[in-house]
Amino acid sequence: MPEYDIDFAQCLCDTAHLVLDKGINSQEEDRTVLYLSLLSVEISLKAILEKAGKPVSGIKARSHDLSGLLKDVCQCTILSEVTKGKQMRIRATEIRSVVVSKNKWNGTIGGLIELAKKEASKYPNGIRYGDVFRYYPADIAANMAKQVATWGKEHWNTIQIASSDEDVIGDNGSR
Repeated sequence: MPEYDIDFAQCLCDTAHLVLDKGINSQEEDRTVLYLSLLSVEISLKAILEKAGKPVSGIKARSHDLSGLLKDVCQCTILSEVTKGKQMRIRATEIRSVVVSKNKWNGTIGGLIELAKKEASKYPNGIRYGDVFRYYPADIAANMAKQVATWGKEHWNTIQIASSDEDVIGDNGSR
């Protein structure tokens, strides 16, 4: 039985969206949506890595490090149609460029995770309990959670840890 469940991550995301739909009227509600969303992202990334074949001990070692988990996913490969009718394994780095928001944030999954690593309250404790609270808007985090889970489900059957003898598009910027 898997340790991490992408469907559970989707449930957390759906719950965050339910709170958003009700309307956020307090900092506590904002923190709740952010926490649920980021927890969803964390569990989605961990589920993706587990499905790819990364040992659970290595996944757990990342703890709550979303940037590190994303980096690990980018080291995996997925099957992609590179030309009409021809599929090939490519690095899973495309997850970083999935657009989350086209508003003033112009955020992608990779950009938002890296922005949070540098400029936001530290997840999870800084989101839940911190005295100084800084993060991008809760709806952006909820949309990111949805996009990560969706990407994971789209590539669920083809994601794998890259093997050293594999011919992969995206290695060394070539192919």
